[in-house]
Amino acid sequence: MITDVQLAIFANMLFLLVILYHHMAVNNPKKQK
Repeated sequence: MITDVQLAIFANMLFLLVILYHHMAVNNPKKQK
């Protein structure tokens, strides 16, 4: 059973991953390592 706390933590982790991915994409527009 998923609790509200687990759901909130999961949503926050997804949000942080999206922000991090966007930040890296902006810093390295055409640099694929």
